[in-house]
Amino acid sequence: MRKIVIRMPNWVGDVVMATPALRALRGSFPGARITAVINSGVHKVIRGSAEIDRTIQYKRDGSAPKVMREFLACTSAIRKEKNDLALILPNSFSSALMMRIAGVPERVGYRRDMRRFLLISSLQRPKDENGRFLPQYMAKYYLRLCRAAGAENTGDIRPHLDFAESDMQSAMALLRKTGMKPEKPYFLLHPDAGYGPSKLWPAGHFSALTRMLHDYYDAQVAFIGSKSAGALVADIRENATNPTFDLTACGIDLHLLKCVVKRCRLLVSTDSGPRHYGIALGVPTVCLIGPTSPAYTDSGLPHDNIIRTQTDCGPCQKKNCRTDHRCMVDISPERVFLRCKELLIPHISQTNDRH
Repeated sequence: MRKIVIRMPNWVGDVVMATPALRALRGSFPGARITAVINSGVHKVIRGSAEIDRTIQYKRDGSAPKVMREFLACTSAIRKEKNDLALILPNSFSSALMMRIAGVPERVGYRRDMRRFLLISSLQRPKDENGRFLPQYMAKYYLRLCRAAGAENTGDIRPHLDFAESDMQSAMALLRKTGMKPEKPYFLLHPDAGYGPSKLWPAGHFSALTRMLHDYYDAQVAFIGSKSAGALVADIRENATNPTFDLTACGIDLHLLKCVVKRCRLLVSTDSGPRHYGIALGVPTVCLIGPTSPAYTDSGLPHDNIIRTQTDCGPCQKKNCRTDHRCMVDISPERVFLRCKELLIPHISQTNDRH
């Protein structure tokens, strides 16, 4: 293979879980030029990646005519590269159509959304003994495509994120501007979820957890998330009563967030993108899962911890709860705090300075 183009997923967490696929491709085809086609809203997740030679950003927002122009422009850019292989990670029809129109001769993807005729090598999704779709960790799901494309050494499912020492210095400078002291222990909380409100843990629960962590450890507690999470974070902080820090609007983007997460001692998050940063960077991570199946995102790594409550209505995979949201409400702050204590026993006294 001389030229490989990989259509990356569209969500932050899925992009992180696709990094083992990038590693497998680079390891199997060291002399190939690898181009990543990625949603412009999440491209900074793979910024600095040693496995990628070029990135083509694809803007998927706006009116239908604008989206079509972006689609055709991206397709044209791929065609000019004369790629040998296209690895299509998303399951969408449009992602396969893009590579077909771009004229990539070898196109590998899953057989979904009536797109089999657009693929040269198509894989059936994993199924159980009864023929039903079998959810699995997305890193494994993507690595199956790598094997189909001829890649070797596809057994390593550990995600990873890259950054430079200069990035760490920039991120720490931004933290200092908020009043934080990044050289001292700090915990990160991520209360938002782009998927939908069904993934949210009650704001009052986050407030209670914030007080517990601050009072017991006397450590700095900070909130991360996009600017749109500002109102939610303000509500949590107001009811927490103890000192906290809001990092949602201080200039930390998806690239510098890697550095902020890497230096923290603990990350508590909903089932969303930043949770996967913690997993990729080796940070003790507690994820609060309600409406979604954990099988898609459970890495099985020792620092990846899931807390959920079994309900008769879940996992429903719905963006909006149609009942009483008990799958998230019934996860008590006390239960989460106890899990945090278990994780922090071997970590709180150690400096997390691995790069």
